[in-house]
Amino acid sequence: MPFETVLNFVTGIIYPALLVLFFFGLTIFIHELGHFLVAKRRGMKIERFSVGFGPKIWGYKKDGIDYRVSWFPFGGYVALPQMSPMETIEGETESKADDLPSVSPSSKFLVAISGPLMNILLAAILAAVLWVVGMPTNLAVVGWVDSGSPEELAGVRPGDRIVKVNDQKVKTWGQFMEVVAFSREPTVRVTVQRNGAEQEFLLETKVNEQFGVKMLEHLWPRGHPFAQRVLVGSPAERAGLLVGDQFVSIEGIPIYSSDQLRELISKRPDQPTEVQVLRGGEMQTLTVVPELNTDEKVGRMGVELGDHMEIAQPGPTPTEQFADILVSMGRMVTGLAHSKETGVSAKSMSGPVGILGIWWYAIASGGWRQGLHIAVLLNINLAIINLLPIPVLDGGHIVFAALEAIRRKPLSARLVHAASVTFAVLLITFMLYVTYFDIQRFTFGRLKTMPKPDTKESVPATEPVTHP
Repeated sequence: MPFETVLNFVTGIIYPALLVLFFFGLTIFIHELGHFLVAKRRGMKIERFSVGFGPKIWGYKKDGIDYRVSWFPFGGYVALPQMSPMETIEGETESKADDLPSVSPSSKFLVAISGPLMNILLAAILAAVLWVVGMPTNLAVVGWVDSGSPEELAGVRPGDRIVKVNDQKVKTWGQFMEVVAFSREPTVRVTVQRNGAEQEFLLETKVNEQFGVKMLEHLWPRGHPFAQRVLVGSPAERAGLLVGDQFVSIEGIPIYSSDQLRELISKRPDQPTEVQVLRGGEMQTLTVVPELNTDEKVGRMGVELGDHMEIAQPGPTPTEQFADILVSMGRMVTGLAHSKETGVSAKSMSGPVGILGIWWYAIASGGWRQGLHIAVLLNINLAIINLLPIPVLDGGHIVFAALEAIRRKPLSARLVHAASVTFAVLLITFMLYVTYFDIQRFTFGRLKTMPKPDTKESVPATEPVTHP
């Protein structure tokens, strides 16, 4: 196997996967560590510290505590018999709550809230790192508009900077897509900035079948496409194109996006084509003769495309990052609350499989900084979701502790156990439901995304790499 192939596999597949596992494991570990440290400080009985659920993969015992890593990596737990009984989910414990000293409601409250607080602390630390080293930013600038599309006919042009959607300000392409997705109307008012002046367009959205959300499927963000891989024996290799070359122009036409590049190359089968690239800080001019792809009837030069994202240095402050994430969560909640108008439903959400897939691709396409940003997002989401007043979640434990303090006596163990098991079953069922739709978005291990034009050179930077 060629060294380059092995290197591409390691850097493009293994490295992002390992980073995802590290950050995901760290997120779970930190959450459970918060519960563990406070429980120990409050003198509570700790039987087990587990990252993951189900049977044990590996572990050891120390000071009477069973430390383990378990098979199902969708969370973790600290087995505390003096809290609410959770044997159905966490497994049998050696000590029974009735045989142990009672614990005050304040201790239960502190133990329950410590997990989410640790996630917020971790998010703040990671956000501070992004603030210092910079964060990948995909500005809301149109890089390509599909020829003959409603958006092009309405007057949207490459280079337009999108500043507002339905009077909501947007800075990044992600924010733009988010506001469109959660719009309550089938049309959206998009305000762009062009040559210092603002123009407004009324554009009709289309519901994407795979994601179940509204999109403007004919607009593509501006990018900086580069050769992520040059196929052996391809026209690109014969012309001297190298991995890492950034495309600057095709036949004198400046390149602003992967889709634009594919469109231009597709129209030039068997024609000598001048391709200008940036290599090591210097301009290089190559002549490529794209070959006709007999299946798609378009020209291709045999390149897998990546996309360099701009790094904003310094990055947004931790406060700004937190604010953006909270606004995004608010839009999601509003979208779900008005599901009939927005079309957003539970199947539009992502479970563990979808989150890990998106996380892996974010690192593969945008580097470790992009992965770090998702880690910040996940930790804040996890903290807030865990504080919901639902039995089995930390918020449920807080509610139980508050009721116990008000009543001045412990709640019925049978009632607490029944409520916890019931909501655990409902939560697991919900996770399986959204995971089913996550799996539908994967084809042979690759994440499905919105339909692309027929004139592909290779995958765009917003998708995992596939062979042309």
